[in-house]
Amino acid sequence: MHKQPLNTPEQWDINISILKNPLLWFQLCMVALLAASYLMFLMVGINLFEYHWQDIPASLGVGLVVGGGLFIALSLVLFVMNWRGIPTKFVLQDKHIEQHTLARGKKIASLFSLFGILSGKSAGYTAAGATLLAHSREQIAVEWKDVTSLKVFPKRNEIQLHNEWRTVMQVVCPENQFDNILQFIQQKTEKNKLPESVKGNTETPFAKKVILSIFSLIFGIFLLPRLPIHYVGVFTIATTIFAFLALWSSGLKQRIFAGVLFLLPIIGISLAFLAGEVEMHHQGAIYALIIELIALGFFLILGLGVVLKIIK
Repeated sequence: MHKQPLNTPEQWDINISILKNPLLWFQLCMVALLAASYLMFLMVGINLFEYHWQDIPASLGVGLVVGGGLFIALSLVLFVMNWRGIPTKFVLQDKHIEQHTLARGKKIASLFSLFGILSGKSAGYTAAGATLLAHSREQIAVEWKDVTSLKVFPKRNEIQLHNEWRTVMQVVCPENQFDNILQFIQQKTEKNKLPESVKGNTETPFAKKVILSIFSLIFGIFLLPRLPIHYVGVFTIATTIFAFLALWSSGLKQRIFAGVLFLLPIIGISLAFLAGEVEMHHQGAIYALIIELIALGFFLILGLGVVLKIIK
């Protein structure tokens, strides 16, 4: 067992700056955009099914305006309630590190828990941004064995703890203790680092598969109406089904399903062109075509990613 470096504090209180916190602002932006995306996908879907293709740019614009407005609203709330920073306590333990939101920060943490629910993100998925958007809880803990890499920002006295795919905690240190705390954390996590030969062989995290499955379902629905390139319904249903099979199966079957997924859009588009089933006469057809190509491109990339073992 590693000994704690000399003069390393067991715990410390600190105000986490709002203005100098890129991770917080990124997370805030993601919450706003994700919340607005529900409305945007719904409106675009209605435009496609009702053949109001000329309204697609307006629907996308509404989504962006709502997302921007929500971001501004959340930013104002954040400034009003915590303009002096987020009071936080960190506690170093032999097996884990704890992060506590102190009294003044509890109100904003509770508020952002509501936004987290509205955004559809779980506490685990939003683990970032100094408790505000990370877990929406007053106390969190991360075991050292779960930390596989560190990102260090000396100018901000900040250490970000990562597992195989995401930030699990943002540790902000007193300036005069930064080096000692960093050394302690490095000692606790150095044995967990994944070798370069292993990094590309880890299975795609469950949450990422869920996200890809949601996009597969959305884009599959978008392809159901007759769009400028007539991608017939049988191909649409088969494409969606094989996307799920490619994501959630394993071994040789997974790569076979992915290969079929990759071929289906190519075959479907080729047949449409051969049969002359490409129509660009409808008003706003160019916008529908762009959406259709994005959806088909998603399935092509997904299939190729699984075949190449980028997604497992």
